[in-house]
Formats: sequence, C-alpha cells, structure tokens
Amino acid sequence: MASQSKNNSEREHIRTIVITGLMTALVFAGSRIGFHTPSITGGGYVHLGTAFMFFTAFVFGRKAGAFAAGVGMGLFDLFSEYAVWAPFTFAISLLMGYFAGKIARSEDGSLSFFKCGMAFVVCTFIKVSGYYLTEVILYQNLVSPLASIPGNITQMLAGIVIGSALAAAVLKQKALSFGK
Repeated sequence: MASQSKNNSEREHIRTIVITGLMTALVFAGSRIGFHTPSITGGGYVHLGTAFMFFTAFVFGRKAGAFAAGVGMGLFDLFSEYAVWAPFTFAISLLMGYFAGKIARSEDGSLSFFKCGMAFVVCTFIKVSGYYLTEVILYQNLVSPLASIPGNITQMLAGIVIGSALAAAVLKQKALSFGK
C-alpha cells in the first residue's frame, strides 16, 4: 500500500514538472505572438504570453503560474531585442503568475468571475508599477515611463480576457488541474 502511494506521489510530481515545463514553453511561444505599441520610451509589446500566464495560474495554480510566467517571459526578453529587460521581466512576471494563481483559485480548484477580477487588478498593479520602476531605472526619467502605462493595461486586458476564457473552458471539462 505504501509503495502504491509513493508511486502515485512520484507520478504526480513528474506530471507537475512536465505540465509546468509545457506551460513555460507555451508562455514563451505566446510571447512571440504579438505586436508593438508606440510610446515615448520606444514602445511596448502586446502578446499572448500574458494570456497563457493567466491560463497557467488559473488552471495549474500559483507555483506553475509563477514559474511559467517568470521563466517563459524572461526567456522571451533574453532572446529578443528586449534582453536588457529580462531580469525585470522575470521578477515582474513571476510575481504576476504567483498572485494570479493565489487569488483566483479556490480551494476546490474552481474559478469565480470576482476572483479573476481581483487577480487582474493585483497583477495589473504589479505589471504597471514594476515596469514603471524598470523604465525609471533604465531611462533615468520619472515622466517618460508614464507613456507606457496604457500599453501595459492593454496587455493585461487582452491577457485576462483570453486566459480566463481558456481556463474556464478547460476547468469546465475537468480535463486538467493540479497544484494550489
């Protein structure tokens, strides 16, 4: 009996690692699908990575959401023209993924419109304030980073709409889920 329990635990651990890795790859790939937005500081980038971050956090929980978002979006920046942003993106996205999963998921794994809305508000605050501070550091200017705020909010709106719709569809089927 103990051996069977250990095998189930090992199997679940392997499943968690595999799914988290797949979601990290999905966030990375989704980050490559987007468009540039103009701004005074050189423009932003609206992409599907944020949608997959919300999806991962909502379906698989805060740990998978944090890892997939931080590593997936951080690697995207590292291997793009945004390499200087990579450490900041890693930290900001990791926090967004963690709090999206922490806030939105109930103990039974279900989602509610209200909790997804709260996750959106908290994650948008993290993104907007995180990238504002990043731009202040990189550009040594307190005013010009304000121009990036509308693009960051647009990115988050697109992400929550797509990510929560995908998560709701998957969770309705009860096809996938683990973690908290």
